[in-house]
Amino acid sequence: MKDLLVILGILILCFELYRLLRGNWIRRFLKKKKGAAQPRKPHVMKPKSERDCPFCMNENGRQGSPKPEMPTAWSLRKGRGGPKKKISTQGYFCPNKECEYYGITDENIHALVGYGSHGKQEPIQDFKCRACRKKFTSRRNTISYRLKTQSRLVEKIPWLLALGVDASALEEVFGVREITIRTWLCRSGIQSKKLHERFMLELELIHVQLDELWANMKRSNQDMWVWVVSDATTKIVPVIQVGGRTQEMAYKIVHELKGRLRAGCVPVFSTDGLKNYFYALTAHFGRWE
Repeated sequence: MKDLLVILGILILCFELYRLLRGNWIRRFLKKKKGAAQPRKPHVMKPKSERDCPFCMNENGRQGSPKPEMPTAWSLRKGRGGPKKKISTQGYFCPNKECEYYGITDENIHALVGYGSHGKQEPIQDFKCRACRKKFTSRRNTISYRLKTQSRLVEKIPWLLALGVDASALEEVFGVREITIRTWLCRSGIQSKKLHERFMLELELIHVQLDELWANMKRSNQDMWVWVVSDATTKIVPVIQVGGRTQEMAYKIVHELKGRLRAGCVPVFSTDGLKNYFYALTAHFGRWE
């Protein structure tokens, strides 16, 4: 009799425990279903300012130093005596950063003169700065600098590479080693970047497209993205960078784009909906409705 009561008590206890657990499960299920039925509030993105962009803050810190004034023209300093200049030096500047005429390409101001030539394959013009006595060649800061190969061949091979000709075929035809061709290609990329930074300025764009493309990098375990900014009308690419898909890269892209646009130019932007663009654009071009 006692065993029967014990068994009956255990059954009653199990039944009550089942009712309790079943009731809690039903309440959780109904609560979850009720919460899922209610629409979520949309996330409101808050616009940013230039203080949120690390590149703008670094640039503002460098703007404190005063810009150097334009020096007096060398022709006025040296007087009217001496032989007249026979070789044009327009477009060249003294490479000595300590020289007061550093970076000045106007031949009416800088102190450059022709200083003979050198080279066995072809004549290479040399220049001399009469202010600091610095001597340099006309090939400085070009892909042909300190190369003994003819400049026409150095120009032709990168063009053929851009047209899709294989480097091994170029090695067979022109007799130039493939590793040398790869070196020239790398030099061409560095020079193209310099020209891009110099001439892609004061742009007046109407419709700008911003997008990032995933890049498959060989022998790399990390994902790389190619950030491209292009004009919808002219198809020019004022900005192109490689990096991660992060907010910092978005700030970097838009900051560089603003530096290439003319002052006061605010084009129409179209993106793929990445929220990083919203924060970067509002930080550099202000808030719009």
